[in-house]
Amino acid sequence: MSPSSVFHIKEHVLDASHIREFPRALANSQDDVLKLAVKEYIPKDNPNPQPGDVTIIGAHANGFPKVALVQISSHRLNIQKQPAQELTSHDLLSLNETNKPLTLTQELYEALWEDLHAESKKSNFRIRSIIIADAAWQGASSVLNEGKLGNDPGWFDHPRDLVHVVNTLRPLRPLVGVGHSFGGNAIVNVALINPRLFSAVVLLDPVISKWSSNAKGTIGASPAAASASRRDLWPSRDEAKKAFLRSPFYKAWDERVFESWVRHGLRDVPTQLYPEGQGVTLATTKHQEVFTYFRPSWDAYDDKGQTIVKPDLVPDLDPSLNERYYTFPVYRSEGASTLARLPHLRPGTMYVFGGTSDLSTPELREEKMRLTGTGPGGSGGVERGRVREVTLPEAGHLFPMEIPGTSARLTAEWIVKGLGEWRREQEEYERWAALGVKEKTTLTDEWIKRIGRPERPPKAKM
Repeated sequence: MSPSSVFHIKEHVLDASHIREFPRALANSQDDVLKLAVKEYIPKDNPNPQPGDVTIIGAHANGFPKVALVQISSHRLNIQKQPAQELTSHDLLSLNETNKPLTLTQELYEALWEDLHAESKKSNFRIRSIIIADAAWQGASSVLNEGKLGNDPGWFDHPRDLVHVVNTLRPLRPLVGVGHSFGGNAIVNVALINPRLFSAVVLLDPVISKWSSNAKGTIGASPAAASASRRDLWPSRDEAKKAFLRSPFYKAWDERVFESWVRHGLRDVPTQLYPEGQGVTLATTKHQEVFTYFRPSWDAYDDKGQTIVKPDLVPDLDPSLNERYYTFPVYRSEGASTLARLPHLRPGTMYVFGGTSDLSTPELREEKMRLTGTGPGGSGGVERGRVREVTLPEAGHLFPMEIPGTSARLTAEWIVKGLGEWRREQEEYERWAALGVKEKTTLTDEWIKRIGRPERPPKAKM
């Protein structure tokens, strides 16, 4: 359990949802029950929460290695169908020697939660609790599920798991969703499953676009390729920490985040992957991280990689992406699928984008702002003041790890707005709830007036 001067921390182990998106997400049986490692952060200064105190549901990112985040201009991940520079074997070797592992578990957001707690005091709202779970195949959850995990996790498994967490713990409203990267995608899908669950959502550089289809010639420059070849075993935790500190990448992190990474991002050997010897390895294996980046499609296509001949292997793949994006030999559909459903997103939504993030280029930012909340069941979008964007010009994809204070301030601002809307909705409900039982459970005169009296059938002719 992580020490905290701000929160009491409760740990839960809950069942994951049933059934998983893809059969091979489970190694042995489709009926295996996966577990979720869940942490609940309860402010020490709010032992007796009151109605209106906020419950936050958090969602973490997938791992991102250094090469994908420092924005090396000559090796940007370009997903469109145009010539792209490939990394040479020498480039990859050099990058692998300096590239340090990074898998973002739930604990790496503790600094953000601490700073958000401080911001809540300035903004005059109180936090009831913050709940966050490691995805079933990552972090502490993956340790619980060792021996059961396969090689095909589905992104939509995590939002279904989060809905199950909420249904099990039954946290009181109002609820606010906060998600980073892969976790931003998850929070949106939770809101699409249950449109009234969240009173507001904050999406920190979310992965909601067609980026996850790969461009010909750029797979070698992708974060997945770097993850697949990175080091994942050290003689001791101290040696691993020394190795991390040699990287300027980690020096940009808030010190609290880095210490959480050393404490929770590694686990002791032996493990299923390293059954012998001593030392430490990654809590989330690099293999599960790569499986999260891409799904294989090579067996679904013909020998030329042009026509899908086994669609049952890629049931979620949209062939229309072939007009602009490559979906062979690997693909990932959930970013594009979620993008298509953004018009139906109902909670008020704040996007916080990293200005130098490849996942938040001007084109991708404009696309999200244009679509979010504008369709049936949606919030009304930008036009109704229900969608906002903030771009941090000098920030990359991992700004929640680098500037958690700024991330917390922006999150608090949007929570305040969401609370105002929640209170108006709650007051309207309470006025209705104060009516008598008969008025709330029977057809009123207004109902009868609106639906009309039944028409009499015409008399039969003699």
